[in-house]
Amino acid sequence: MHDLFKTFRRLGQLLVPSEEAYEDAGGVLRQLQAVHGYRLRQAHSLTHDVLIALSVRAIGGTVVTQNQQDLLAIQSIRPFNLSLV
Repeated sequence: MHDLFKTFRRLGQLLVPSEEAYEDAGGVLRQLQAVHGYRLRQAHSLTHDVLIALSVRAIGGTVVTQNQQDLLAIQSIRPFNLSLV
């Protein structure tokens, strides 16, 4: 994992969530709970998915995933480019 991290960093391909992404994530998580009925205490990986989506959205990228249910729910709150595989 360390070598993979070093490679991405060297290539300038490492994406780290910004302060704004962390701030916005709280609102997105609250809306996911209210609108889609997510139980946040039981959906720990959802926080990571939200941060990934918001970070990719900020750079105009595309999230490529098999996690259709969660990412479509996030996309309904904060639109971003999504490719489901």
